[in-house]
Amino acid sequence: MALHLKAPPSSLYTGLTPVYNPSHRERDDSYGKVILQLAPRWRIIECRNAEQWIIQKRSAEPLDQGKWTGVSYVVSRDKLIALSTSVGLLSEPSKRAVLQALPPTAREHTLKQVRL
Repeated sequence: MALHLKAPPSSLYTGLTPVYNPSHRERDDSYGKVILQLAPRWRIIECRNAEQWIIQKRSAEPLDQGKWTGVSYVVSRDKLIALSTSVGLLSEPSKRAVLQALPPTAREHTLKQVRL
């Protein structure tokens, strides 16, 4: 009996819905609480304890290389907008609108998510 260690051809998987498993680690690309991707190397997340927002910068450009590192930690929406603007990340009105739609504090954002 022969043992085949090759993976089946990809055509067998055509039409299947990919499975997405969000991570609980803030440094991962697949972290589940990303609020906004500002640029390829910048994003805003909600911390894993839902107490604050974190502006993160990626240590390397390509996906799956490097890690996300916190640059600023804030609880106020207005401070989040001010910091994002000071780094030059809110040049697009649509990104500013996403942040302006957040509740005034990270805690209120958490409470709003619980009620949904």
